[in-house]
Amino acid sequence: MCSCDLQFECFLSLEPCYLLAEGDAATTWRASTRNSVQRLRLFKGFKISDILKSLQSSSERRVDKMRGFILTACLLASLAVTSTQITPVSNAAFYPYGPGTSDILDDVGDDSSSAEQSLSISFPFFGNSYDSLWVNTNGKISFGERETGLSPITFPAEDKKIIAVYFTDIKTNYSPRSGHIFHRETTDAGILARATTDIQTAFPAEYGGFVATWAYISTFHEVAFFGSSGASRDLRNTFQLVLITDGCRSFALFNYDRIDFLQGSTNGGDGSTGTGPNPAQVEINGGDGIHYTRHPYSRTTDLYDLPTWTDPAVPGPPGRWYRRTDQPMIGDDPGQLCPSGYTMNNNGDKCFKVQTHPLDYSTAMSGCAEDGAEMFNIRTQDANERIIEELSLYQCGTGYGRGFWIGLTDADAEGTFVWEDGTPFDASEYSNWAPGALAANDETRNCVYMDKGYCWQWDIQSCDGKKKSICINDPAAC
Repeated sequence: MCSCDLQFECFLSLEPCYLLAEGDAATTWRASTRNSVQRLRLFKGFKISDILKSLQSSSERRVDKMRGFILTACLLASLAVTSTQITPVSNAAFYPYGPGTSDILDDVGDDSSSAEQSLSISFPFFGNSYDSLWVNTNGKISFGERETGLSPITFPAEDKKIIAVYFTDIKTNYSPRSGHIFHRETTDAGILARATTDIQTAFPAEYGGFVATWAYISTFHEVAFFGSSGASRDLRNTFQLVLITDGCRSFALFNYDRIDFLQGSTNGGDGSTGTGPNPAQVEINGGDGIHYTRHPYSRTTDLYDLPTWTDPAVPGPPGRWYRRTDQPMIGDDPGQLCPSGYTMNNNGDKCFKVQTHPLDYSTAMSGCAEDGAEMFNIRTQDANERIIEELSLYQCGTGYGRGFWIGLTDADAEGTFVWEDGTPFDASEYSNWAPGALAANDETRNCVYMDKGYCWQWDIQSCDGKKKSICINDPAAC
């Protein structure tokens, strides 16, 4: 019990409470509330009982103010001390975390997430690159947006860029606190040396020359499951995800130390045992509805054995699963990487970038050329349908006069259309002209665009007009 000598019920156990006193020796604890990092200092100052005795001759109002200040200090100190009482696991697979590191400690929560964590590098993930991520309470890391869903979903799935370390319904805001979620970005020399060794040891033939330049460590320490109570509240899981990159190739290390429960009480789960018909998900999803990879124990009762699992094909400590994450994969088949700023198309064979700022035709072509790309040309019905699919977020039938250049022009000879690369347009092959487009063509109209007002059929206007454009490039291996 907190010995504050006040007629208040202390928030958490602390013996004794001390007043924050300037100039006294301090220890520092680092915590996080959403996007900010709070630094609380716990000073070994005067006992509250001694201070109160010195205030006996003061006015009642002054005493009340001091009591309020002392109580606040007591509560903050209690939070700080309690939060530093965790003992990180001693496990060869785990990277350092928690006390003694620069970790952010997330607020307790249920179906919540960290704030968006800005990264000092662009992390390559399934053919694309991301400058930020979210650490989500339910055992997953996401790119593009926070993912607070509580129910595992079937991968591959569209628009979900997720690394599911142990995705199930997790709850850390029971009282007392039911778990800690730590995470940090790091370029610490010792951590990077270890990461380099881990990747070189795991893949000596393929990546023997790999040198890590950046890492992100996310640790879920002794987290409980939603719906637990009584004895089942003691069922806890401890696992960790380490993201590693050299700026081109990237890897995810899944580390597991303790698995006491398979799922939360949602989705048919048993709150007394942490079991049920929908065990946790251990998978990676690229977000395009095609590319993913899955741990062999994912969504099975074999999850209990993750802490002792070893990959038969990859050397490493027990409890670790290695995956390369910069390339899209269908199952375990590797793909290729898009340049920064480009997105892999759904077929996994081309990279595209939508230039959403309208430009005249010449400037739009130059913008693509600066990237070593070219303006997207539509030579076949399949290509037309594929690009329309990529433009699905732009509703057709609205915004007349708006659209996308397609790299086709008759500027050199009126009525004779040529693609950007010099290939003559063959009208006997594929075309998708809007009604009246060719009939209205004259010397003032030379550049072809996909007209949103005509549901992406082709129209012609002056090349000085301003349209959006799409740059297309080939993916390449790092």
